[in-house]
Amino acid sequence: MPRLLKATYLADQEVLLDETRATGLFYFPGPVVFTLLFGALTYLTAAKIHGWFGQIAAYSDALSRLGTAPRYIEYLFGLLALIGLLWILVRYLRWISTVYAVTSRRVIVQRGILGREFDEIPILQVRGVDVHQTAGRRLLGYGTVRVSSEGGQHLGNEDWKGVPKPFTFQKRIENATVDLQSARGPVVWNNPPPR
Repeated sequence: MPRLLKATYLADQEVLLDETRATGLFYFPGPVVFTLLFGALTYLTAAKIHGWFGQIAAYSDALSRLGTAPRYIEYLFGLLALIGLLWILVRYLRWISTVYAVTSRRVIVQRGILGREFDEIPILQVRGVDVHQTAGRRLLGYGTVRVSSEGGQHLGNEDWKGVPKPFTFQKRIENATVDLQSARGPVVWNNPPPR
């Protein structure tokens, strides 16, 4: 039974093999560090202006040289901290709204919270599954899975970014492809191809 993907998206004889969201390590480090940095600078500036905790040595001296500017610096840092919080919210919404899934027949990407965008690639049209990991992402256990497909006369690539255990997902897609191809049997020509 699907946890993340809507169960109504699956066909009657279709089996969900795996589903996941991108890891939080992909979405949150930048916004969190940004928000903490400017939150701390806002606090230190406010502590200097309002006299909290006495004098904060080096930071206090730097602000004293600026005259009346510390009040504006406090507002600027506070505004940047609020922008950081909004950035975290946007990343969170993007994180919970994207689901990657592999079924016995399709590779699926579901996006959206209120409105839904549902992209799929039939397993038999998958031509390749590649995994890309930098050294840091490899240590953290996630990477980008690129699913290459061929449908009709065009070739498409779908990048799944921040997938935890990407080699497991790659293996699931490749196994589903092999299983479906072997279930269909060899290709039989009704009319032999011309020589």
